[in-house]
Order: sequence, then C-alpha cells, then structure tokens
Amino acid sequence: FPSVNRNIQDYVRLDPRIAQTDKARNEISAGGQNTRFNAIRIDGVNTSDAFGLESNSLPTPKQPISMDVIDAINVSVANYDVTIGGATGAVINAVTKSGGNEFHGSVYGTYRENDWSGKNQADIRPNIFDTDETYGGTFGGPLIEDRLFFFVNYEKTTFSGVGTNFGPTGSGATNIVPITQAQIDEVIAISRDVWGWDPGILHVPESLDTISEEYAIKLDWNITDQHRANFRYSSSDQSQANVVGFGNNSLALSSYLYQRDFKFDTTTAQLFSDWTDTFSTEFKLSYRDYSAVRTPVDDRPAIGVRIGNAFLNLGTEENTQANILETETWNSYFIGNWFLGDHEVKFGVDYENNDIYNLFGRRINGVYTFNSIADYRAGRSSRYQLFAPAGGNLDNMAAIWGLDNVGLFLQDTWSVDYNLTFTYGLRIDTPSVDEEPVYNAAASTAFGFDNRNTINGKELIQPRFGFNYTFDSDRATQLRGGLGLFQGASASVWLSNPYSNNGLAYTDYVFNTGITRFDPDRADQLGLFTPGAGATQSIDFIDPDLAQPAVWKANLAFDHELPWWGMVASAEVILTSVEEG
Repeated sequence: FPSVNRNIQDYVRLDPRIAQTDKARNEISAGGQNTRFNAIRIDGVNTSDAFGLESNSLPTPKQPISMDVIDAINVSVANYDVTIGGATGAVINAVTKSGGNEFHGSVYGTYRENDWSGKNQADIRPNIFDTDETYGGTFGGPLIEDRLFFFVNYEKTTFSGVGTNFGPTGSGATNIVPITQAQIDEVIAISRDVWGWDPGILHVPESLDTISEEYAIKLDWNITDQHRANFRYSSSDQSQANVVGFGNNSLALSSYLYQRDFKFDTTTAQLFSDWTDTFSTEFKLSYRDYSAVRTPVDDRPAIGVRIGNAFLNLGTEENTQANILETETWNSYFIGNWFLGDHEVKFGVDYENNDIYNLFGRRINGVYTFNSIADYRAGRSSRYQLFAPAGGNLDNMAAIWGLDNVGLFLQDTWSVDYNLTFTYGLRIDTPSVDEEPVYNAAASTAFGFDNRNTINGKELIQPRFGFNYTFDSDRATQLRGGLGLFQGASASVWLSNPYSNNGLAYTDYVFNTGITRFDPDRADQLGLFTPGAGATQSIDFIDPDLAQPAVWKANLAFDHELPWWGMVASAEVILTSVEEG
C-alpha cells in the first residue's frame, strides 16, 4: 500500500504488536519496550542506530534506503531462534530486490506545495515549507544470464523553505509570541551597531532546506549450483534543517538555527553454500561508516534576551557549538545448518565491532541570558555559563572508545512428527570495551564508585524454547508459543558519558548572576572573567552491576486460515519480564 512517509515504520505499525508512540518522530514500541531497543536489518545485516540518538531506530532521520528497493518486510517480536540478538523489542528485517534474467525498472516521484495546505483559525495559511518533492528510479537485469545479476537505485528528496508556526504579535501566525517586530528589530540593531555582528533575521533563510540523496548497487552471483553470493553497497547523504528556539514564549533569529548533516555508507557481502545434502553454511560481512554533524548558521555564543515574559534567541544554540558523532562498525556472521534425520542443528557466531567518536562540546562558545533589551545593549548578563576544554583541546571533551560484542549460539529443531516441532537452544553474548575512561581518583574516592567502570565482560547466557503444533484441518491452523531470554543493545550514548564527563575533560564556569562584560567572539570568552571563579566539574559513573538490557519473553498464539482471499486470523498473548533494564 502507499506509504505517505515512505518508510518501514508505516508498514511495521500494521502489526498489532507494534505501537506508534510518536508519529512525528517515527517512534515505534514493540511489546512495550523502549523505542530504542528495536533492531532494523537490511538483508539480515544490522542497520540500526548504533549510538542511540535517533528516535526511529535508524541512524538517520529519513530512512537511508528507498522503499522502492525493499521487496519484503518481516517483523519478529517473539521469535525464539538463537540467531536473534541485539534487541529486546522487535527485530525488523527488510529484504532488498535483486536483478533477474529480464531487465526491469521503475521511475517514480511525489510532489506537494505549502499552498495546498489548509489555513489556521485566523484564515491564514502558515508558511511551514515551500515544496516537498521526491524522485527516483530503479533498474535491474542480467550481466551474465543465469549467473550474474545487478540492481541499482537512486532517490532524492528536497523539503524546501522550512518554516515555523510561531510568530510575533501582529504576524498572523498560528501561535503568537508576545514580542513585537519593533523589539526584534531593536535587538538586531544593537547586535550590529553596538556589538559588531549580524544575528540574522526572524525569517528562516531559504538556504535552510532538508535534503536527502541515496543510491545503491546490488550484485547477485550464482557461483555454482551449490554456492551463491551477493554484494551490496549503499550511500545516503542527508541534511536536515532544524528550526529551534521557537515556542509559546520564545522566538529565534536565523543565526540560532542549524543543519544536521548525515553521511551513512554501508558495504555488505554474503555467501551461501550447500556443502552436502545435509550441511549448509551462511557467511555475512558488513562495514558501516557513519557521521552526524551539527552545522550552525553562525559560530557565536548562545544568547537569550528576555522581552517581557518571552525570550528572543540568537547566536549559536548551546548544544550545537561543537557536536560531532562518527562511528565505524564491522559486523560478521557465520552459521552452519546440519540436518540429522528429524533434527536440524544450527550453530554459529556473530561479531560486532563499533568504534565511536562523540564530541558533544556544548557551551564552549558561552551562553548568555539578558533580562532586558537594555541589559543586552549594556552587555550586562543575568546568567552566564561556559564549558572550557582542558588545555583548549576539544578532543579532551570527546568520548573516544570502542564497543565489541561476540555472540555464540547452538540450537536444535526437532520435528517430532508431521504436526509437532520443538526448537530449543542457547545463545551467549559477551560485550567488551577497548578503552577505559580516564581515571579520576578524587571523584572515585569521594563518591565511592570507580569512574572507570564499564560493561566489559558482562556476558549473558540466554536459553530459549519454542514449539509449533499444526492441526489436521481443512484450512491451515496452528498453535505456537515459547519462552526465552533476549539481550538487547543499550544506546551507546548512555555508555559514552563517563568518557566525556570524567571530571577532568573540561571546566564548567557558571555565573548564576551573570557577568558585567559581553563579547560575541567565541575565542574571547575566557578573558571576560577571572579564571577559576565559578568553576565546577562534572563526572558520570556507571554502576558496576550494569549490563546490557535483557528481557524474558513468553508467548502463546493461535493462527487459522480464513475462507476469504487467503486471510489468516491470529490471536496472541505475549508476556515480558525485565531481567536487566
């Protein structure tokens, strides 16, 4: 069916076990689990948000793979196969299209304008955006008939003229903020004439667009009748406009806005081999290179000017002054299937290596609050805060570390008879951390916790059991269920904090009554006050008993094929109990 948002979540939420918890952010929860505890895979290879900042379980705001490339989607909420790992919620696997012996392709596009939107209660059409357009195409076919096939795709989306529904008094905006245009113009004039910098204007600049561009190539190779392989490379570049600083009592000038720039490249290779009539193997290897960078319109301190009971924001938003995330992830997976009469034995190993660089350099340019326009003119703040990295080196504030996980699994599927099948097995996951946080002896002594604690070596043994009974009936009818322990993957951003907040990485200067000097130049901030005054430090600890999230799941389900159009009626009960949360 058509997907308005052209994403996997539009299809997945058709499953009644899935709840959409936030439509705007494409958040979904499976069985009541945290929305970040789902795993999304493409052709069986992990494509989830490895760091945990995105709400849609993906590493980018817009899906990094076109819906026109996806051939099928499978949702597992209570699947007791021991190969399932890295999620306590849902495991969503999307299978991509392949080329064949005949050439085939598609061309598509969507388009809409803000003028097609409705008007607000003031009979004014809010200027939320200008145009929203998507176009793309796919093409596939043979390179060598019956042996080698290709499939390629390209898609680009442009959401231009991003706007807001908040505006000053007399603007006719849907939401009016009690600030006049004259007061806004006065703040702009003071910035230019008194302090010598341009804070921008109230309107969102035309250059602040949201753009997404994605392309991919897939090769399928039938090496022999017993061996086949495939290779897939995809690249997604996204730039998302962020209009921040607006609310019921706040407006922002264009200098306060920013872009979030994403780069997500994946390379995947898979080999499937039938060695004998009773033994087969699968091998998968993938590499992901990911970056998410906030790019501000300007590079200044963050400034808030109180106007009555409202605020006007300008400068560089405090969390955007230095905000860079880069990860490199390797995944490998080996599985063997051995058929022994009524038994199918499955065994194997999977491995993930994730190298992380996260620089969250908030407030490094300074954050000023002024109680009035007059105070802003005089440079007299009511509150001031600055984060100063140790030695002036921003890398001292960055979390630079690595997280690995090794999973071992063994399973037997026993076909007792034509009707009854049992599946039982074990999975063991062991995380390892390659670097400890910098040791802070004073803080560790004062709080009674070692700030070098990590989840290194916290292995979990996960027993699993499932059954399926097929009834002898005219239409397909089955009873299925099981019980098992599942380990997920916590958002790495939570585990990163002890690396960046070690009490030694930066000094937090806080002046709750402000300072008497102001400078819009980010490089001059430490010269505005006496170093050491107002200085504090922050430190994060990980509980020594903390481990990756894990839940017990049990389910019982009944499925029956209906006499109309191949429809199947299902009833299912799923129980979840948190083992480690």
